[in-house]
Formats: sequence, C-alpha cells, structure tokens
Amino acid sequence: MSHTLHRFGPEETFQNDFPFISRPAMKFNDKGAAPKMRRVMEICLDEGPVNWGSLTTKQNLTLGFDREELLNKTEDNSPAMGCFDDRQKVVNVLKKLKEEDLGMSVVVTGLRDKVEDICHEVGLTPHSADLALGIFGDTSRLPDDETMCYTTMCGHAMISAGLVKQIRKAVVEGRMEPEKAAKILAKPCYCGIFNITRAENLLEAEK
Repeated sequence: MSHTLHRFGPEETFQNDFPFISRPAMKFNDKGAAPKMRRVMEICLDEGPVNWGSLTTKQNLTLGFDREELLNKTEDNSPAMGCFDDRQKVVNVLKKLKEEDLGMSVVVTGLRDKVEDICHEVGLTPHSADLALGIFGDTSRLPDDETMCYTTMCGHAMISAGLVKQIRKAVVEGRMEPEKAAKILAKPCYCGIFNITRAENLLEAEK
C-alpha cells in the first residue's frame, strides 16, 4: 500500500495533486535495477515535478539537491518519489515510461476519476487500485481537519501538527507569505511527495 494514499482535505483541493512513486519489486526485478531507476528519475525530473525527494541523500526539491549526485547515488532498491501539480506532466511521464518499457512498478495517486482518465489517455490499464476508506479509532486524538490537510501530505508523518499551526498562524497574521510558508512545511518530507502548490493554495485561502 502506498504511503501517498491517505491525504486529507476537501475534494476540490486535489484537482492538481498527483504523488508519484516508482520502484523495482524486491526479490523479483531489483537486481541490476539501478540504471533503470536512474532513467525513471531522469524522465520525471525533466518534466518538472513540484517536489521530488530522495531517502538516499535525505534531500528534497525544497531543501535543494544536486541532480547528478542524486542520479549517481541511485542504487538497485532506490525508489523514485515526488509529486506533480500538473495533469499534463503526469501524462507526459507515463507516456515516456510506457515507450521505454523499463519494467519498474509505478504508482500514481490522485482522485480516482482523474488518474483513470490519465491512464486511458496514455493507453495504460491499471494493475490495481488502492482506496482510502477513512480514519478509524479514537479520532479525538487527531489534529483538527485543517491541520491534517497539511500533515497528511507527508506519508511518513515528518511534518508535525505543531509546525503546521505555527506556520498557518504566521500566514493569517500577515507575518509570512503563503509561498514561503509552503516551502517551509515541505522541507521535512524527504520523500518529496508533499505538494507545495497545494499547500500554498490552502494557505492562501486562510489569509
């Protein structure tokens, strides 16, 4: 199951939110996969994701990274992870990956109808689909809904509710612009699946 699945918030805020993950299948086609994963990353980075991350180098697009260093440090089990804020870019990436047939697993997260529409346009049939069914248990221990719109954009829970509340307060009080605030929130997410554009739009709506 993908850690990009459980994003929270109003449906209209996900119109341009497409987390992307690609990786080999462990013990199936991971041996010697490094060159193929490098190529996947090249295709994605050339298209211009809104964010991109690396667990290998502990960096993301917001923190800044050296593209060649990232590619050179790619290993057989290195995942390609990031987020796009433009539907057409996702279409372009999937078309290129289909053409090159690298054999790596690809997960695109988003509103189901939008992802299915993209696959149809590219000529791909999804292997499977995971659906988020909601949150169960003692939900009283969770942050408020507005805060969770931001914290759930990091699947490993690296963005704390406390940081989100501080940043939102600074924006509302006019001490920080949404663009800068969104980039600060994105920094702890090494996977790079935090959608900076979506965060900026959410913050802009709170001003």
